[in-house]
Formats: sequence, structure tokens, C-alpha cells
Amino acid sequence: MVVSNIFCIFVLILKHKTMAYSPFRWFTEGKYRKKPLKSNELLLDRIQNGDFESSPFFLESRDNEKLYAKMHQQFMDTSLISDMNDRRVEAHQFARMKRIKAQKLMEKGIEEEQLRLQKLKTELAFEFGKCLWDKCLQKQRGKGTTEDIYHWYKKQTGVNITTTEMMRISKSRRPGKLGRNFNS
Repeated sequence: MVVSNIFCIFVLILKHKTMAYSPFRWFTEGKYRKKPLKSNELLLDRIQNGDFESSPFFLESRDNEKLYAKMHQQFMDTSLISDMNDRRVEAHQFARMKRIKAQKLMEKGIEEEQLRLQKLKTELAFEFGKCLWDKCLQKQRGKGTTEDIYHWYKKQTGVNITTTEMMRISKSRRPGKLGRNFNS
């Protein structure tokens, strides 16, 4: 009887699904991350979704730097250590994991940012048939958003309707979609 109860508990533990945890991403909480669209979605939709915007790791890094400074200051204010140098060392030791976390987030943010920019560059070159990336970086117009870059590429190449816009139009005119049936 006891063996069967232990076996049942063991089976329940195995069936219980926990949240996926990657030991290689211990430094991030993922609180600023938006779910990106799939790579087969339209380029303009992915740009408007924010898939090519700045890495959220930078925001998390900033938060951890602020938390480090707050913890460091709190330790400095409440510590009873009389020697100021010893107090600073202990305060740093008290909050150092927040500093390490912030530095790791910044490092990963830079890596992710380089990948995103490279991906945007190749996607724009594929969409418009030419690579105007260097010229685009020299002349920043508008608000400097990725959508502005898309429209700047469109203007420079002289394309009236891009393949992305044509696909968007054809998707919206498909009969049989809810609220968009043009046959009636």
C-alpha cells in the first residue's frame, strides 16, 4: 500500500509540468520582451510589431543597475562598520550579483542588437532588391524608427507597392474571412 502511494506521487510529480527554465538565461526575467511574429509574416507587420526594435535586455540592464545602486546605498546607510573603505567593499559584496546581472544583460543586449540589425538589413535588401543600408545610416530622416527606414527604402527604390503591401491587400480581400466576405 505504501509503495503504491509513493509510486502514485512519483507519477504525479513526473506529469506536473513546470515552466521551462534555461540555466543559460539565469540573468533575465523577460519582463520587457514582446512575442515576435513568425519569420514568414510580412516584413511591414513584423516592423510594426516591434520585432526589429531595441533589445529589451538594455531595459533590464538599466533596472538592475538601479537596483544595485539602491542596495549599495542601503547597505552604506545601515552598516555599523566604522572604516569607510571596508564599508564600501562590504556594500559592493552585498549587491554585486545585481551588478553582474546588469553587465551580463548589457552584453547579451549588444549581441541581440547586432543580430537584429543584420536581420533587418537583409530583410530590407530582400524586400526592395537593393541594399541601401550604408546610405540610410548616413541620412537619418523622420523619427528614426524602423518603420521610417522601411518607407525611406521604398521612396529611394521608387517602388509604389512592395510585395509586403501587395500580400497585405490580398490577405484582407480573401473571401471567407470573418467580416470580410465580399461575395454577399
